[in-house]
Amino acid sequence: METKRTLLAIMALCLLCAAVTESMSLTRIQELRCLCIKTESKPIHPKHIKNIEVIPNGPHCKNVEVIVTLTNMEEVCLEPSAPWVKKIIDKILASSKVPEPTPVA
Repeated sequence: METKRTLLAIMALCLLCAAVTESMSLTRIQELRCLCIKTESKPIHPKHIKNIEVIPNGPHCKNVEVIVTLTNMEEVCLEPSAPWVKKIIDKILASSKVPEPTPVA
């Protein structure tokens, strides 16, 4: 009887851990509020930027949010309407486009 309780407790703990870790990866996407309270509009040198995340507007937030992770792991929200931010986003979009195949004659 004791081993059944122990086994049941271990299984419950495993299920709890699995549920918590699964929800952690979706937290940023499913939050029903804007992530950026304050935005930065002054330029940041590209060598200091490690990652850029663009979150489109939606039911969670009416604003498009641009979040950069700096090389020192600090996260900064950028002003999406700033001209230098628009340039960066345009460059990312242009580099991610797949070129059309050229027809073989």
